[in-house]
Amino acid sequence: MSQNLMKKLLAGAAAIGAIVLAAVGYVMFGSTANQPAARPHEHLIKLAANHPSAVELASRDAAAQLGIESVKIAPGPRPQALRLPGTLRIDPSRLLHVHSRFGGEVVALGEVGENGTKRSLRYGDAVKKGQLLAVIWSKDVGEKKSELVDALSRLDLNQQLLSRLESLQTGVVAERVVVEARREVEAGLIAVAKAERTLRSWRITDEEIEAVRQEVPAIRSKQTNTARESDRKWAEIEVRAAIDGMIIEKNFNVGDIVEPADDLFKIADLSRLQVLASVYEEDLWAVRSLPPDARKWAIDLKSDPSDKKIEGSFDLIGSVIDPAQRTGVLIGWIDNPNFTLAVGQFITVTIDLPADAQTVAIPESALIEEGDNSYIFVRAAGNVLVRQRVDVARRLNGQVLIRILDGAGKPNAEELSALIGREVVVTGVVGLGGEFANLQAAAPSTR
Repeated sequence: MSQNLMKKLLAGAAAIGAIVLAAVGYVMFGSTANQPAARPHEHLIKLAANHPSAVELASRDAAAQLGIESVKIAPGPRPQALRLPGTLRIDPSRLLHVHSRFGGEVVALGEVGENGTKRSLRYGDAVKKGQLLAVIWSKDVGEKKSELVDALSRLDLNQQLLSRLESLQTGVVAERVVVEARREVEAGLIAVAKAERTLRSWRITDEEIEAVRQEVPAIRSKQTNTARESDRKWAEIEVRAAIDGMIIEKNFNVGDIVEPADDLFKIADLSRLQVLASVYEEDLWAVRSLPPDARKWAIDLKSDPSDKKIEGSFDLIGSVIDPAQRTGVLIGWIDNPNFTLAVGQFITVTIDLPADAQTVAIPESALIEEGDNSYIFVRAAGNVLVRQRVDVARRLNGQVLIRILDGAGKPNAEELSALIGREVVVTGVVGLGGEFANLQAAAPSTR
């Protein structure tokens, strides 16, 4: 064997030995790449001894070296007042649609005095409850009154016949004839009562019904003048106002033929108006959270920049969202005793919202978010920083409103109030969270 070949064999054996030693060393001691790197801040921070979710700083100076600063936790701030657009409407409970109970011809209009003279009612006139609005000539009323006259006449004749029969001696006429006469009187009484009740159900007054009753003796005594006067008003029916208010619509004139379904007038009591305000969908939660006695607003008239705001309240919150504008409706009422407010007038309402007692405010930089979970670090006694899980209620202007939930997912007011006045970490939060995770990961291997 040559000397060169011997050198090659020895070099190969040495290489194989080095590889074997390296493999044995890897198995016995592990790869140096997997060894935990030395933490630069391990002398400044450690897990708290008596709290599984807290870390402890070596000193106050350690906080400065780690870039940790904290501020006091404050109660939730009062949110900005809601300014909502709205309008004034007629109160639906004070709007009257005036109809005639029967179809017929309008023969007269009610009158109102003006400048010492009288004129017919028109749009914008104020009317009082019971005031005459119109007179309708209706054949239905005339026929029903005639039915009453006919029933009264028949009853009178039957009563006279019965009286004569009962005055006769027994046996002169058959008992059956007397019984039938009594039955005819009873039938007459029923017919009269039916006709009167029908007229009363049509709101014919007792005075008018009494006038109909007087027709029978007037006809029998041949008082033609009385009959002609009665004929003039025989089929008339009066339409009167049922409430005090203002005529906001008039839809007919004298001579028109009207039907019961027609709106003759619309009368509205404008001494109180309805207020409708639009509230955006995202603000409905704040309005709904107000207790009933706190649902108040200030109303500002857009048409009068110098007016004073009018205090009012709302008590209805609509349950339907406008799909185009994404707004709901708030409904309230406002008194208008001097009739200075107009229906359809644009307004702005202002609602002052109270602070949410179930939240506290922290700077947005204090929040650590890991997926669906949110955390903060709160300073406890000494240099201990406790990691506290929180629920984000709302974000606004660089602040976060947080609350603490119990096991059932409901706000824990007692634990939340304990946070007020304590300090929350606002800088160095990300690094502190990383140190906390590293300490927890390393803890099992050091036990």
